[in-house]
Amino acid sequence: MSTTSILIAVNEDVVNHMSQKLVEHRSEIKPLNLFDERFYPPRNDQVEDVLRYFIVMVALDHRLSRPGKPYTACLEDGCYRGADLLYRLGKKIYDEHREFFDPRHLAEIRVDDIEKYFNYNNARVPDPEVRAYLLRDLGAKILKLYDGMVSNIIRVARGKLRGTLSSPGLIDLLKVFRAYEDPVEKKPFLLAKFLYLRRLFNIVDMDNMEVPVDNHLSRIAYRTGLVTVKGALWDYIKSSKPVPRAVDVLLRLTVRYAYKRVSMASGINPVLLDDLLWTHGRSKCLRDEEPLCQQCIFRDFCKAYYDREFMVSEHIYYDTWYY
Repeated sequence: MSTTSILIAVNEDVVNHMSQKLVEHRSEIKPLNLFDERFYPPRNDQVEDVLRYFIVMVALDHRLSRPGKPYTACLEDGCYRGADLLYRLGKKIYDEHREFFDPRHLAEIRVDDIEKYFNYNNARVPDPEVRAYLLRDLGAKILKLYDGMVSNIIRVARGKLRGTLSSPGLIDLLKVFRAYEDPVEKKPFLLAKFLYLRRLFNIVDMDNMEVPVDNHLSRIAYRTGLVTVKGALWDYIKSSKPVPRAVDVLLRLTVRYAYKRVSMASGINPVLLDDLLWTHGRSKCLRDEEPLCQQCIFRDFCKAYYDREFMVSEHIYYDTWYY
């Protein structure tokens, strides 16, 4: 794919339309409940335990379902899929084997441990070797750099997302961990969002907050026309051909910038915007089933609603642990 055949842009008309709709529906925008004890630690647990839980679970949170291999299972309390299943199983580990999240254990974790705890019946977590490697790296570096305490990372960041070499922010500090090295920073911003909503990290520079770009957010951006793609790359997206790594980064950075524009225009911070879009992508703007367009607040201006040519999934890039 020649770079001369790629054209990617943010559509400012759609930025304005989307922002207006979000303002109209502002009262309906609710943050994710990070105190739901099916998925997350109880409200009053020890801070260090809770921080360990979140930094580990976000490190594992990528590419859970593959074509023909959905990550879904029914437990004793209900059926779960994708990220819901991952965090439901993570919470079971937290309740029954909390030592799993200790950096000393993480540094020695094996593939067998990943498969033991995150496979359930026919649900098999993809890439257990990669996930074990990421947790070993995470544990070893927390031990070496932060005396085994995740709370020391939070202390050093001092509420900042970004900083300087002499006074780094949380996003800067997370880059040392392989699980958090993504140039588009999906996992770092997801962790920042979770800790902010749990009131464990008081963000003092919210203007530096970004949405954690995943497949749901990309799909909504392409379908609505918020991000326009032309030329050979659009053919790749329509035909579900994998794109090169550099193109994946370019696309996701453009999507991230587009939602930043929406956040600024609507006055809705990226934390709430991400929760709305992620839920919308999982419940209405569906990938593998017919989307529920009549329930969509964006349908009045959505390109895919009026022209099925735009009813794409998202760009394909499977070989990653970034998102």
